[in-house]
Amino acid sequence: MRILSLNSFNRAWAALFLTGASVLGPLQVWSQGSTAFESNILVLEHFTNASCAPCAQQNPTFQSLMRNNPGRAVAVRHHVAWPGLDSMYLANPADPTNRVNYYGVTGVPALRLGRFALSTTMSQSTLETWYNITPANWVYDLETNLVGAGPDSVQISGTVYSLSTPDSGNRLIMVLAEDSIYYPPPGQPGGGLPGNNGERLFPMVTRRVLPDTNGIAVGSGAVPTSFSFKTRLAPRWRLPHLYLTGFVQNSTTKQVHKGFKLRLGLNIHTAVQETPNPTQNASVQLFPNPAAASTEIRLFGMENYLGNTDRPQIQLLDAAGRRLPALFHWTGETTLRMDLANVPGGLYHLEVLVPGKSAVYSKLLVSKP
Repeated sequence: MRILSLNSFNRAWAALFLTGASVLGPLQVWSQGSTAFESNILVLEHFTNASCAPCAQQNPTFQSLMRNNPGRAVAVRHHVAWPGLDSMYLANPADPTNRVNYYGVTGVPALRLGRFALSTTMSQSTLETWYNITPANWVYDLETNLVGAGPDSVQISGTVYSLSTPDSGNRLIMVLAEDSIYYPPPGQPGGGLPGNNGERLFPMVTRRVLPDTNGIAVGSGAVPTSFSFKTRLAPRWRLPHLYLTGFVQNSTTKQVHKGFKLRLGLNIHTAVQETPNPTQNASVQLFPNPAAASTEIRLFGMENYLGNTDRPQIQLLDAAGRRLPALFHWTGETTLRMDLANVPGGLYHLEVLVPGKSAVYSKLLVSKP
């Protein structure tokens, strides 16, 4: 992991926080009831400071907007160095500073969706517009495993690939964030303020950009990029409140794609692209996906058509619509196993056709060693 170098002053402050030492008293964490995982969501980057008066004025409205849009958007908060004291910045000055320099942020509050500078006072309809026009071409298949004594580390492994042919220079940016940090009033245990703007509750605070501030270079097209790395967790961080968020961003244009939010210790598999059947509410799931030798097909919403002569017709199609030599074996009333031994690597469509109904499709990435 490459971490930007800190000057001696910031090293001393960072050491206090990373070893669990108290500067303003121990932080307490208050849960906002976040969901375990969300995929294909906007990941907004919010720049703020605990001594910024305009931030304190605008943040309640913005935080309400985020709470009202689960499954659509999440904002990670980068606490910056100005205009005054901010203990959360001092705990991790390198990563927020890197994102500030990357975007050229000169004032707070500031909000970025990649190359676009947005307003923290935007309306619900404006958020929905950005949600609808932001591309969602990247698929994330991730696992997070808590390891070590305590545990004291998290192992993050996964595969990322694109459903289209993207431009070059794309990188996976992941942010480890604490869902909410609360500072009690002075005089109470752990009481104190991280700054001077009066705020006490801070949601989705950036703890670390992973695996480093450069992110992970990802391949083009349907060629998957796999990765695995381990990072240590600071003693002050509360495990039940740590989330991994991420998105693919072009390093030159700064264009971002929809991303994900995942509680540590869980997995997320967004590789399954389900296409609902409008007349039957049917869907298909594939696991694993990407797959090499075989994959399991799970059928939903077709119970009335399974187990009789009207079983679905299933085909694997390439990009040109040609049928591939895949072998299907029924393993249950609603499950099949597909043998991919003779299927070349690439991106395919699985077609499930129930007689008299619309076809249901699901994307499958076949990855060969």
